[in-house]
Amino acid sequence: MSSKRFPTQLVHTLKTHNGPVNAVTFSSYPGTYVLTGSSDRAVHLSRAVPTSNNGTVIETTSPIQRYEAHGYSVLDVAVAADNARFASVGGDRQVFLWDVEQGGTTRRWSGHNARVEAVQFAGDGDSVVVSGSADTTINLWDCKSNSHKPIQTLTEARDTVSSLHVHMPTYSIASGSYDGRLRVYDIRMGRTTVDVLAHPVTSVRCSTDGHAVLASTLDGRIRMLDRSDGRLLQAFGGGGEKENAGGEREKSSFTLGQPGSLVYRNSELRIRSVFAKADAVVLSGGEAEKVSGNSAAGGQAAVFAWDVLSGEIIAAVPAGPGVKAVSAVAWNEKGGCWAGGCSDGTVKVYR
Repeated sequence: MSSKRFPTQLVHTLKTHNGPVNAVTFSSYPGTYVLTGSSDRAVHLSRAVPTSNNGTVIETTSPIQRYEAHGYSVLDVAVAADNARFASVGGDRQVFLWDVEQGGTTRRWSGHNARVEAVQFAGDGDSVVVSGSADTTINLWDCKSNSHKPIQTLTEARDTVSSLHVHMPTYSIASGSYDGRLRVYDIRMGRTTVDVLAHPVTSVRCSTDGHAVLASTLDGRIRMLDRSDGRLLQAFGGGGEKENAGGEREKSSFTLGQPGSLVYRNSELRIRSVFAKADAVVLSGGEAEKVSGNSAAGGQAAVFAWDVLSGEIIAAVPAGPGVKAVSAVAWNEKGGCWAGGCSDGTVKVYR
């Protein structure tokens, strides 16, 4: 699939949260709905693209459903394949399992002793929930058992586990940590592979075939690595510097239509990146440029899309005035649309 034409038309602005949006995920196939988690301690369910969309940007101010049980910021949300359940985590140190229709929690697991940054479903029929925490551990929870203890705890990380991605076809869990390591756990073989990225890892995502893994780090770069040998396949970001396969940097230039105005930045916050358009594109949010002395000035954050093969930027979409960061993005393959969660509490959907 060609990556050249990437959707950049804003069709829907969700103004349902009153705090920064930290997590965005589409419902499972066909992705009609979007679930968003915010620092306002709530998870909201909204329609991704309004049915009455006639070329104008629709604004939505109240969600279809609010899920309110968290006492602290919601930091990540994952949806089960059957769309009947979702899991959410955050500052509560707990893992919440929700019934979508009933609107309440069915389980709350309390095995972490610091905020929980990442959550994913795993196992046959999404019978397992995987959580990664600032306590440096990854816990696996059995949805079918009544036990309050995790079925397994992975303790290799030496700092916050910021991101997880379960790849069921290869029975593996990819995890990123602020200790600068990308770890892939092969659950069947009981093996772990570790790639040293030397900067805190804020996001990990496996390609559909499982051969590549995408990792965002706080040096303002996103690297795509070969999962079998850790080889660098491509690097994105870096303010116009490209990294060749040996890890050295070489200068490259690109134009965005607004030369010099939008540069991918990620130096402080947990910014998530994903594959899009059948893995032909890498999509990521970013941080606004800091301007010393006057924080009201300063650039605005943007969302960037890169061609996987060439590493070139194919789209740079400004998030709007006053948006300091877009920390979460999600891609919906069926709808050919994507969503970005912004620091001003809005969620924007493009197609």
